[in-house]
Amino acid sequence: MNQLVRSVLDEYQSRLDREDPVVRNFDMSQYVARRDDFLLGIGAETGKFLNILIKLRRPKMILEVGTSYGYSTVWIAEAAQAVGATVISLELGGDKVSLAKEMIAKAGLEASVEFIVGDALEEIPTLTRTIDFALIDLWKELYVPVFDRIYPKLGDAALVVADNIILPAMHAESAAKYTSHVRSLPGIESVTVPIGSGIELSYYARPSGNRL
Repeated sequence: MNQLVRSVLDEYQSRLDREDPVVRNFDMSQYVARRDDFLLGIGAETGKFLNILIKLRRPKMILEVGTSYGYSTVWIAEAAQAVGATVISLELGGDKVSLAKEMIAKAGLEASVEFIVGDALEEIPTLTRTIDFALIDLWKELYVPVFDRIYPKLGDAALVVADNIILPAMHAESAAKYTSHVRSLPGIESVTVPIGSGIELSYYARPSGNRL
């Protein structure tokens, strides 16, 4: 990882260090009212884990659902650049994407990322490429419907990562619904990994007779 990328990640980390103690004290109503004001990043440990997974898996097409302000995008895009992959990052908030684009450019990774501003539930069905790797990290009540739109587009041996499966506790009900749902689907093997705020790591093996 070069110094340009490291400096951008350090800049994000400084913001996370300022904001995380504030967010940790929110109840659900405060969180819903103010969540767009905060970075709510995946954290360095999870970012590094995703970066390594991508370098090991060497996907061609990576989907990020929930750009936010672009912290996870930098971790993903650095790995994508290393393996020659393309990242499509979906985000509803245009102001967030503006900052994400600025930071991605500062890191020298703009050639690896395509940003789409819009509703993920509407945009995912329009994607025409097979998805080899996906990160789901948006509002937790949308995890199940987002996965259901990604699922038919997964390539053989695709990986799907969902963040915030263990923490914060306020999302426990949504996280439980998500893990139960994905584990019930054909071709999915899935496990909760206690890294960062907890991720659900799901592996898809296309059923015999349905391979592309």
